[in-house]
Amino acid sequence: MVLYHSRDLVHWEVIGHVVDDITQLNPDLGWERMNGYYHGIWAGSLRYHNGLFYCHFATPKGGWFVARTEDIRGKWQVEAMRDCAGKELRGAGWDDLCPLWDDDGQAYIVASNFGRHWFPHLFKMSPDGTQLLDGLLPEVQERSDNMEIIGGYVVKPFRTAEASKLYKWNGMYYFYFSEVRTIHGNRVRVPVMRRSENLYGPYEEELLMHSQGKEIDKEPNQGAIVDTPSGGWYFVTHHGTGDFDGRVLSVLPVHWKNGWPLIGEDSDGDGVGEMVWEMPLPLPATDPVSLECRDDFSHTRLLPVWEWNHQPRDGKWSLTDHPGFLRLYAFPQLREGDFFTTGNVLSQRYVRWACGEATSRFELTGMVDGQRAGLAHFNGGKDYACLEIRRDEGTLRLFFVRRYRDQAIYEKELARLPRRIRRLDLRTTVDFNGKAVFAWSTDGRHFTTSQEEFELKWGNYRGDRIGLYTFHAAREAGFVDIDRFDYNRRQY
Repeated sequence: MVLYHSRDLVHWEVIGHVVDDITQLNPDLGWERMNGYYHGIWAGSLRYHNGLFYCHFATPKGGWFVARTEDIRGKWQVEAMRDCAGKELRGAGWDDLCPLWDDDGQAYIVASNFGRHWFPHLFKMSPDGTQLLDGLLPEVQERSDNMEIIGGYVVKPFRTAEASKLYKWNGMYYFYFSEVRTIHGNRVRVPVMRRSENLYGPYEEELLMHSQGKEIDKEPNQGAIVDTPSGGWYFVTHHGTGDFDGRVLSVLPVHWKNGWPLIGEDSDGDGVGEMVWEMPLPLPATDPVSLECRDDFSHTRLLPVWEWNHQPRDGKWSLTDHPGFLRLYAFPQLREGDFFTTGNVLSQRYVRWACGEATSRFELTGMVDGQRAGLAHFNGGKDYACLEIRRDEGTLRLFFVRRYRDQAIYEKELARLPRRIRRLDLRTTVDFNGKAVFAWSTDGRHFTTSQEEFELKWGNYRGDRIGLYTFHAAREAGFVDIDRFDYNRRQY
């Protein structure tokens, strides 16, 4: 669960992560199993109450969780939510958690159930945000693929209602959610709002925004309505459909009309908003910050922009064994020939620009026969391509490797490297349409470009990532030192 920070809703930077060890959520997420694609942390919420930040979230298999901290840039305390009898809510089938602390101190939480009753459910919650007060797990679960909870209140009995948020403004309760509707002949997800003077209804309901179709506006739907200190209101949303940059984020203006928030602009006069493609900055621009990050690995901790592919193996990476370098130790893939079970893959998300370029310098003196290391593009367990250094029988060779989902692995030898080479720079350059081309340099100045290309792909909700990695074909041996990672972007 990645934490982003902004002072103007436009320029964002990564400041931390909620969970340090994701195996406490689900052991499949560890390097020993690496069976966690699609089973990590899904949509959660961030709230501040009585001096604490709260992040409630769920995983598809692991269950409900709550994390709390006084310092949002520091360490979080993570624990499983509990039912009214104190039993941990560990199981499948729940998502989209959001709490609300009412004026009298009573706490509530809404969550979506993806079982037989795919509806948003409202529960009372303990003031510390860790336990349901009117939800009970039965002694015997009828289905292993859905954790049934007795109790609560169904806020919207409609099968595709999800991504709920709870608000209280001017004495009225507002229940925001996304649901599938037919709009202008398109079957799409759209933002919907319910409101009432009583949290348990009766509710009025309004459609907040149209979608012009997945190919036009990519379904703006799930998100949150926020207000700024200057009195402005905005909708921060990700889009339901995307491509190689994942489900992108948009910020849309919100105008209040008759006690309802209108999202975007009502361009056709039917009382419902449509997508807005340009608007003034919500707040004055701050100092430039970036989602991407250059790193010289001179810190004692990894910068928060980095993420491991599954929970990493302790002792197999270091920032201190060779100060100023990231050292990755090689060991076999969990399943031979499966890049997505490589235990040492450290990556950051690629963000679309007219031209994006990432370059990393690999020190090769620690490599041994049978070891591989390189620079890779990959998405959610489906597609990947890499520029890979291989050492065999004392010889270093450079390969291009590519695999699209449901296709065989394609690889091509690009070069035999000089016997006395000590370092190699690897580079990827990506154009606006997601075409990536790799290049390499032995002196850091003059690059040779491969003729092979890789089309970045949509990874089922996830965007493309750029990763640094190493592994050994047969045993635990060898290492690679990475001197730096440089990220450059050009608008034109």
